[in-house]
Amino acid sequence: MTNPSIVLLATLLLAVLFAVVFLVLRRRPFFGARPFIKAAMAVLLAVYCLQAEPPLLLMAAGFGLSALGDYFLDLHPLDLQPKSISKSAHGDKFFLPGLIAFFAAHVAFAAYLFGHMVPLSMFTPVEWGISAVMIALTIGFYLWLKSGLPGDMKIPVAAYSAVITIMGITALTTTLPSLLVPIGAILFIASDVVLAVERFKFKFPLDKQINWTLYASGQILLAIGVVGSLV
Repeated sequence: MTNPSIVLLATLLLAVLFAVVFLVLRRRPFFGARPFIKAAMAVLLAVYCLQAEPPLLLMAAGFGLSALGDYFLDLHPLDLQPKSISKSAHGDKFFLPGLIAFFAAHVAFAAYLFGHMVPLSMFTPVEWGISAVMIALTIGFYLWLKSGLPGDMKIPVAAYSAVITIMGITALTTTLPSLLVPIGAILFIASDVVLAVERFKFKFPLDKQINWTLYASGQILLAIGVVGSLV
C-alpha cells in the first residue's frame, strides 16, 4: 500500500516542477497550452491539501480558484482574437475574470486561516499593530496606484485589496505552528504588488519573472505551512 506521506511529497514536488517550468516558459513567446501549464501548479497544491489528513477543503478551494485565476491572467487576447481587433478593445478582457477568481481564492484562504488565528478578543498590541500596518500599507498603495487604474477597475481593485489584506492579517496573526504560513502570505501579497505596478504603473526589468517567483514561492510555502501544521 502506498505511503500517504510519499504521495503528499510527490504531489508537492510535481507542483514545484510546474512552477519552475512556467518560469522558464514565461520568457518565451505565448502558446496555447501555456495557461494550462501555469495553472497546473495551483491545481496540484489543491490536490496536496485534499490529500492531507483531514483534507483541507477551504485551502484546496483557494488553490483551485487560484489555478482559475492563473489561467485567465495568462491568456493573451491578441494571440486568441482576430488580428483586426485592436489591443485597446480587449486588452483587459481576461484580467477581471482572473481578479474575481483570485478574490474568491483569498476569501477561501482567509476563511480557513480565520479559524486558526489569535481571537480578536485576545489581540495584544502586537496583533493590533500588525493589523494597523497592513491596513495602512494597503490604503497607501491603493491611493498611489489609483491614478493608473482604468475607471472600471477602481472598485474591483479596491475590493481585491481589502480581501487580500484580510487574508494577510489572518496569516500574520495565525496560531498555526509553521512560520511558512505568514511567510507564504507575505510573498503572495508581494507578488500582487509587483503585478499591480507592472500592469497599472510602469514596467521594470524581469517584472513578470519576479512576480511569478514571488507568487509561486508564496503559494507553495503557504500550502506546506498549513499541511505541515497538521502533523
